[in-house]
Amino acid sequence: MNTNSNKKTGWIRFMVIAALAFAPICNSTAQSEDNEFGIWTTLEASKKINKKLKLDLEAEMRTIEGVGNIDRYSLGAGLSYKFTKWLKASAGYIFIYSHSLREKNIKWDEPIEVVSTGEILYDHNIDHSYWTERHRFHISISGEYKIGRVELSLRERLQYTRTNSAITDETKYRWECVDLIEEIYIPMQYTEKETKKSKYNTTLRSRLTAKWDIPKCKINPFASVELYSRLDDWKGCDKMRYRIGASYKINKDNSVSLYYLYQDANDDDEPKGHAIGLGYSIDL
Repeated sequence: MNTNSNKKTGWIRFMVIAALAFAPICNSTAQSEDNEFGIWTTLEASKKINKKLKLDLEAEMRTIEGVGNIDRYSLGAGLSYKFTKWLKASAGYIFIYSHSLREKNIKWDEPIEVVSTGEILYDHNIDHSYWTERHRFHISISGEYKIGRVELSLRERLQYTRTNSAITDETKYRWECVDLIEEIYIPMQYTEKETKKSKYNTTLRSRLTAKWDIPKCKINPFASVELYSRLDDWKGCDKMRYRIGASYKINKDNSVSLYYLYQDANDDDEPKGHAIGLGYSIDL
């Protein structure tokens, strides 16, 4: 009786069941009406310290609204430890410098109705774009199992993110009546400093990935689905990412990847949208 094989089979069955168990609680029709498009570029480097311990480094840049606006930069470092051929754990830190775009906030509690035209006027505020710093710490455990030419893996990651406070300009628009009889209103505006408070979140990320090893081919297709669940403000699953692409092994130590990603989210920081990803990996 092959005990190791039975353990592996039991583990992968557990991973698949665990991943599917999250699906029913996910709001896959997220309420965000945004439908952004961006380019995600990633540079990864890894260095083996010994047979089981490895140092991982990563740099990333993302755009939003096409390629015209930088959405975020990030730098990360971590360590991963391989317990067995199919099970490993990791921990790391990521510094994120992210950009919040100009945002309009309607003051719904103070509408003005123009009786002669039926028009409803709302006072509103415009938050100007600004940059924020985030500090993210994470720990992960990953299991994998190969079935023929297909490698299945499940990564469970627990991450804590703190977003620092930031100061931006806020322009306030208020409708002022200059002729009550004719019902003439003009917008008045003034700008003042607005402080965005620091915030934090604790999130569980569950990612199931399938990779295909094509015989005598340097191109390896992959696909994944990832579920995000806030633990400090539990509302089920508040974000999902679907990814499909392929990697190309240039040589023993270097590879590149290209993928398409769709994100379904109800998240102010990362709206619903599409992205094309480009990645480069090197083993040092």
